[in-house]
Amino acid sequence: MVALTETPAIPHRIVLCSSCSTPFDTFQAAWCSCVTKTISPSCPRCGFCLCKSTPNASRNFWFRAPQELIDRRNEEERRRARRGPEAVALGAKRVLIVDDDEEIRFIADYALREMGYVTLTASSAELALEIVDREMPDVVLTDALMPKLDGRELCRRIKAKHPRVKVVVMTSLYTSARYRDEAYRVFHADDYLAKPIDFQKLEQSLERLTTKGAAA
Repeated sequence: MVALTETPAIPHRIVLCSSCSTPFDTFQAAWCSCVTKTISPSCPRCGFCLCKSTPNASRNFWFRAPQELIDRRNEEERRRARRGPEAVALGAKRVLIVDDDEEIRFIADYALREMGYVTLTASSAELALEIVDREMPDVVLTDALMPKLDGRELCRRIKAKHPRVKVVVMTSLYTSARYRDEAYRVFHADDYLAKPIDFQKLEQSLERLTTKGAAA
């Protein structure tokens, strides 16, 4: 993926989306909803954001970005990470978020609460297995690449012991069709999403899985 491109008229603020060629003001653009450490402005026309670009392109953009935009980004990231009092609706579905990256856990936790889910978090696959046994969440959302026990093996173990628990594996590394097929066929994943996660797609996946689970 290529990066958002600066226009010569107002460098560092007005950018040209390299996906759909729409110029837009990064100060006015909405923040993306990707599951990443650092969020970025998204194109109002097609939704393209720097999270979908290369790491070098993202670093170069933020290195040259106005301080005001950086301050806005930092405030939005803090807002997303904050946990307010939880008002749990009766019958709300529960999702266990498993990732060894604390920032990603916080971002995903905030986003799923906003969607109306009750959330649990685990920093390792080993801890996740204990939580699944104890809490029996409706869905487990796990990163694929984790130390000691990875997310795909975690999925296989959960499905072997608790087949009604839905498992969504997310990955930034194993994105080819071969790995996707293996996740479904060998590890019995219910869904397989590439990182950075598009929260709209994740919400659709969770809605489908929890509705299917309720009907089963």
